[in-house]
Amino acid sequence: MRIVSQLLLGVLLNACWQIALLYAFAALCSWLLRKTAARYRHLLWVAALVLSFSLPLVSSSLVFLSVSWPEKQTATEQVVLSPMTPIELRGPQLPVAANVASTPIRIGNKLATTLISAYLLILIFSSSKLLLAWKRTQAITRTGRPIEVNGRVHTIVENYRGALGVGRVQILSSSSVPVPLTVGVRHPSIILPEKLLAEVDDELLKSGIGHELIHISRRDYVFNLLYEIVLLPLSFHPAAALIRRRIRQTRELCCDELMAEKLQNAQVYARSLVQLATSPHLRRLAATTTVGIADADNLEVRIMSLLSRSKQNVRQKRLLLLAASLLLVVPCVAAASFALSFDVDQQGLNTSAEKSEREKEEGRLKPIYLNSWFQDKRKEERQREEREREEKERAERGVSPEAGQEIETKIRREREEQKMRAERQAELAKLARISMDQAIQIATSKYPGTVMECSLGGEHWDESERKPTEVFYRVVIVSPNDPKIIANHVWVSATDGRIIKTEKEERDNESSRSDGREPISAGELNGNAISLPSPEYPAIARAVGAEGTVKVQVIIDETGNVIAAKVVSGHPLLQSAAVEASRQARFSPTKLQGEPVKVSGVITYNFVKQ
Repeated sequence: MRIVSQLLLGVLLNACWQIALLYAFAALCSWLLRKTAARYRHLLWVAALVLSFSLPLVSSSLVFLSVSWPEKQTATEQVVLSPMTPIELRGPQLPVAANVASTPIRIGNKLATTLISAYLLILIFSSSKLLLAWKRTQAITRTGRPIEVNGRVHTIVENYRGALGVGRVQILSSSSVPVPLTVGVRHPSIILPEKLLAEVDDELLKSGIGHELIHISRRDYVFNLLYEIVLLPLSFHPAAALIRRRIRQTRELCCDELMAEKLQNAQVYARSLVQLATSPHLRRLAATTTVGIADADNLEVRIMSLLSRSKQNVRQKRLLLLAASLLLVVPCVAAASFALSFDVDQQGLNTSAEKSEREKEEGRLKPIYLNSWFQDKRKEERQREEREREEKERAERGVSPEAGQEIETKIRREREEQKMRAERQAELAKLARISMDQAIQIATSKYPGTVMECSLGGEHWDESERKPTEVFYRVVIVSPNDPKIIANHVWVSATDGRIIKTEKEERDNESSRSDGREPISAGELNGNAISLPSPEYPAIARAVGAEGTVKVQVIIDETGNVIAAKVVSGHPLLQSAAVEASRQARFSPTKLQGEPVKVSGVITYNFVKQ
């Protein structure tokens, strides 16, 4: 049992630094191969996963077998490592690298038991998550219903099957999935959401079906299961999760490249991805073992890879592949050369007599307590990073420390509120039957004007089922021809599209009075700005032809600086650039009865593709 514990500890503790080193070099190799085909980067990250599993096991086993274990070791040949036992460091000695293989690190019995128990708990937890994901996949498969043979889906599938050389594939439809999915090891199936089948745009349907057929031709479902099984013993390491994320991202990039090469025009496919991203179709499922078009979270990278594919000659490609291969050898050599061996000290700490004798031989030793040192070091790092981030933000905004603390408190409160709203919106979106664009069309057909806001809400919550009994869209429309600001609030049912109720709100253009504690409303702020930097047109938005007006609501403090900004309306690919530009705007301080006050208003940015 002791031998098994020592070997397991060697694998775990060596894996802590070996996997991190391997990920760092794999990321460098991926950067070198950024302009090559995505399949090379995908193979790189798959190799990193295999090495992450094999390197700690092989190197620890070799070191364990090469180390001789005498019954009694001298004090200069061991280092005691336990929760409250000092690592005793003496004066000049041989280089560490020369003693790594011959000097095992002794670990206290309690610490060894704690580490192994924690690892087993993590392994059980990860295994249960994988089992739950498998069961959820089976439940999704059972909800699928076959699609009629002579429909447009059948025509698309038959055309794409011939182009890809794929065998028979079962096509199912289900109302419980929001995105196209691929399941099945021996007999693969594609499950399409009913909302996607109802789309009138054939390009969206072709993109979803073609992408899943490529997954089947590449056998991604089988390989994904193998990767998840290999990741189970590595689930304790954060770098392993990053490697899995990179594998998923590069897998989707490979499918996008094949889609553009064999099935669909790159620009058409890119527009389909953007349209899916701004629609309720591309909403992720809970954890499953399926593969699908929504697995990766790098939409912008995928679109830019499709639209700006760089060409390299064969010589450059071979040189880059050779350099990446050589770089990936470095962590392998380091793992074999510097692997550590460990010994479990079942007798506990040395006796005081042995310790006193060792001190007489070696001189005075300096104790370093591992747990307290490690915890203090991590705490100092976190505090230093937090201070640097706060100082940088304050310097950019030019505010005092007291005002900076107030801003940070408001930002944290806004983030918490945004998280709660996002969770509620996700629940409401599951119950909606019409899209937000359809609700806006219904509202503006009755009340023409400029749409300032459209949000999804619910009322009459059923406490037993924790969901609302009625879901609606609230559309705020401003009349363009009235001298006063007249806002029509229109509530549109999200289930059947009927208008539930309407309200009219009149606002004066002049700012209302305020006691200074809450911002006063000032309406449109573009003409009041001292400095109003133009937003940078995002490359991804320019590539897909996204343009239009983005309205950003801001709060200006007493000195004229923007302290909060959020999007009111606009294209999703243009919103982040507008918010970033609004935070850099500067205004003249607003005074009320001689006292400076905070102001709330809207900044409008017009994005026009040249």
